[in-house]
Amino acid sequence: MSEDRAFIRVLEPAQDLLAQLLDGKTTPIALTARCRARIEARDSEIMAWQALDWNFVQRQIDDLSERPANARGALFGLPVGVKDLFDTADLPTAYGSEIYQGHCPMADAAAVARLRAEGAILIGKTVSTEFAYWKAGKTRNPHDQSRTPGGSSSGSAAAVADGMVPLAIGSQTAASTIRPAAYCGIVGFKPTIGLISLAGIKALANSLDHVGVFATDVTGSGLLAGALSGRTELMTPTALKTPPRLALVMSPEWESASQASRKAVQHAANLATGHGADVRTFDAPPLFAGLAEIQTTIMAYEAARELAHERRCHFDRLSQPLRDLLTQGKSISATTYDDACRQRDDSLMALDRLFDDADVLLAPSAVGEAPLFEYGTGDPIMSRAWTLLGLPSITLPCGAGDNGLPLGLQIAARPREDEKLLAIAAWLEHRLATKP
Repeated sequence: MSEDRAFIRVLEPAQDLLAQLLDGKTTPIALTARCRARIEARDSEIMAWQALDWNFVQRQIDDLSERPANARGALFGLPVGVKDLFDTADLPTAYGSEIYQGHCPMADAAAVARLRAEGAILIGKTVSTEFAYWKAGKTRNPHDQSRTPGGSSSGSAAAVADGMVPLAIGSQTAASTIRPAAYCGIVGFKPTIGLISLAGIKALANSLDHVGVFATDVTGSGLLAGALSGRTELMTPTALKTPPRLALVMSPEWESASQASRKAVQHAANLATGHGADVRTFDAPPLFAGLAEIQTTIMAYEAARELAHERRCHFDRLSQPLRDLLTQGKSISATTYDDACRQRDDSLMALDRLFDDADVLLAPSAVGEAPLFEYGTGDPIMSRAWTLLGLPSITLPCGAGDNGLPLGLQIAARPREDEKLLAIAAWLEHRLATKP
């Protein structure tokens, strides 16, 4: 059990820490020391980290001290956790698999290189599930250590939620950013597909993989996503001039969610209505009814292709769920795969029918609270369709379930409307925090 289910934030939000660093009220070495103290005090219980090297951290701090003031970068001095799916030249990268224990890439992934260029301090590698699929790593949920933190970005979500770092990066192929952020009671943001480079990240399904970010609030998630993508407009959410138009779409996945999750989303919608938002509820058009199954087909086919080496040379060292996925993917014909891709394309062409005149869509972030650790990392069903379509999506903490564990509100926008999504998410975040 964590020290407090209500959870006491150990670190200030990332943007506040950045302001302190730039104003000289704290220093990279002092902030990093706070993170190290928290990690050393808590990680024997939470187990969020796969690789740590404090000498490497000190070298980064030394390098930052030599930068002129005009070259500090947008993340100057901010400690960041990096999922063990991203190549790092100075830290081992195992992709969550025993096959790659001790593997040292020659170069950083593009996203890691961006972190360095923007002055972030890479604290270490966070635990990932095996090749970002089902097999859980060692990480526990900071709110209740008998529970999973979700997957596949398990360590990144837990490290931010426990106050070990203010920011972390992860990935998502089905629900690997949104679900763990929701389970851990923090903000997870998955930008539009392709907005952040995937170069140097171990692929699971190349047409579905996204980079995701973790923070304690919406502004922090935009700060990190903006730095990684080179989109400065994401770094400070724009204040809305008028209340947003929201849609609660009754998809087939809605019935998979627990009563507590559905009530939490409805509560958020009611709060928004009370603050002037136009909230509508309607059934998803039939064209969008089977998207979760399409995502599963595409993911299996592409995983068999992306992990061809591991399937051919190390099949007996893979977990049974991953063997099953790769076997299933190998059996899917090119015709079936192409048909699934065409259905995805048709749905993208008809997005206006899904959104109607709404700015964003609302849904539960997960089917419920974090399940017990032994039951796995949780069901990704609530995010599969939106990931398939490459929509930007974000999860906000939204109350608690029957066991007192966090629930999440998932919000999605049209492709390339990341800035609008962050603005609406910040508006909703404020309403959820203040409650009329």
